[in-house]
Amino acid sequence: MKVAVVSDIHGNLEALEAVSADIQRRRVDRVVCLGDNIGYGPDPEEVVDQIRRQGYESILGNHEFALLDLRARRWMNFQAADNNIATANLLSEVNLTYCYTLPKYLAFATAYFVHGFPPLSVFRYLNRQSDDTLATLFATAPFALLFLGHTHKLQLVRQEHGAIVRRPLGEECLALQPGQKYIINAGSVGQPRDGDNRAKYLLWDTVAATLEVLFIAYDYPTTMQKIRERGFPETYATRLG
Repeated sequence: MKVAVVSDIHGNLEALEAVSADIQRRRVDRVVCLGDNIGYGPDPEEVVDQIRRQGYESILGNHEFALLDLRARRWMNFQAADNNIATANLLSEVNLTYCYTLPKYLAFATAYFVHGFPPLSVFRYLNRQSDDTLATLFATAPFALLFLGHTHKLQLVRQEHGAIVRRPLGEECLALQPGQKYIINAGSVGQPRDGDNRAKYLLWDTVAATLEVLFIAYDYPTTMQKIRERGFPETYATRLG
């Protein structure tokens, strides 16, 4: 089975459409979204519509969580909190309900999917976890693959001879070793923060035991212009360029 893992679309319709076209071309069997489908970007309604129409499975991100739990907005910086309110006003009732009811995790085969950090956090960042925390997770997790989002930066973490090894992921294909556990951050479709403005997503082949990291070009100037037309903070546009 081929499983596409996408994360942090953040209301970027142009990036999602480019990734969806690539997913369709590759005849992917299942698509999992790691949350934060909304926020920052200009088209939250259209993005959620497409996710639902395509039958993609999604879990909860912190931006969806903040729609439901107003305390979560206080954990955001003031621009993100204001943007969360603006985003809520752009969503239909049916799509608000969809966002409210997303599960905090998904698990199947040998993989576990969560937005922030296992088991259920939508707020904890992988890159802020200590080696001891990661070693405990590797020792206790019953899954070989742990897919995370939230940081917007592709990263692979594994344990080698008792030591935690972290490295960024590039445009590459990895052979997953039997008996090895991996934590994989899927980066971001709609708001990459790694200096490369292409949309990023992962393709996991459960039979071949490979993980391909894909970089997809899209029409980011259009997204930037739409952000400005919405009156959203300029930084949300310039991040894309």
